[in-house]
Amino acid sequence: MVVKMQGKKLSKRTTNKQSFKKFVESGYVDFEAFKKACRGDENLLIYTCLKKEELLPFIEKLKEIDTIEAQLKYLKNPNVQPSMNENEERYNICVQQSIPAFLKNYIAYNGFKMNNSSGDAEDWTSEFWLKYVKICNFYRDRWFHPESLKKASKVVYDKMLYKEFIYICRMSITGERRHQAFLATQRPESSLFKPSLDFNLENKGNTDRSLMDITKDTKNDASSMIDHAHTNTIIEKALEYAKLYENGQYYNQIADVYLNQDIKGINKKVLMLSKIFLYKAGLNAPKVLTFIKSLSNTYKAKFNISNSLVIHQLNEAKKRKTAHKIANYNDLLEDNGKTRLGLLLRRRSGE
Repeated sequence: MVVKMQGKKLSKRTTNKQSFKKFVESGYVDFEAFKKACRGDENLLIYTCLKKEELLPFIEKLKEIDTIEAQLKYLKNPNVQPSMNENEERYNICVQQSIPAFLKNYIAYNGFKMNNSSGDAEDWTSEFWLKYVKICNFYRDRWFHPESLKKASKVVYDKMLYKEFIYICRMSITGERRHQAFLATQRPESSLFKPSLDFNLENKGNTDRSLMDITKDTKNDASSMIDHAHTNTIIEKALEYAKLYENGQYYNQIADVYLNQDIKGINKKVLMLSKIFLYKAGLNAPKVLTFIKSLSNTYKAKFNISNSLVIHQLNEAKKRKTAHKIANYNDLLEDNGKTRLGLLLRRRSGE
């Protein structure tokens, strides 16, 4: 089953100015156009939750403002905006109609993020919707029905803006996801990595195959050992060239480049020579060939490099499908994820 990546986009964060312009041109009477203009902007969503008579004072004020930009700025002013919990009726409209539509993608994204734990994305999305309902009920009881509580609450009623309540909801949902993700690490049955090395993963025919059977030994695997030996051979040959070049005056520096993979502060010429000698030793990786091709004719002649051969090798390399090396666990432990010659081959001379 292919799991579609769920976006976490909350809002377009743009105002539909055409709709707002249509509202203004209607003589401030096309309330449908006004609400349409507000739906695309989280700073204006509160106005979609107001009744017509509640909107009228704001509309009258808009008539006194000259430009559309100034009118929108007025509506977005936190000191002007009406609170989302002015009364229980408005609060219910916000939390039952407007905010759920606004948080839909955000909650689905948090469900998707939990997909590697027990349960699928849909299960977790439902769990986070339940969390949202609990938040809304929590504040409804304490703001509007404190008498129904068994004991006095420390939550004091205070007028709150739409965006402030959105922030509380988002932080609570994100906190719940992180808490559930932590709990999942404490439950073996919930972990993505629950199979142990002797856990039977495959049942093909009469043979049970465990994780140990299908996981390569990166140290003793035959192909890995051959690659390692081949790399060592190339480096040894390259160092032989370095030893012969100008009485070996660059030998130690080039050897340090090969050994430590650290090119910070390395002389530009030393770095260039180290790449040339690797090519001469038989390393025909695409990036090496590209570098060799970029050398001046003077250097190519000096090191007896055939330009036509390099071009041919580069064309052949491009035809082959390149396999991207994936760093394994031992690589990460031993050399911080840097593969042999990796840093050298990723950089051009002098970069």
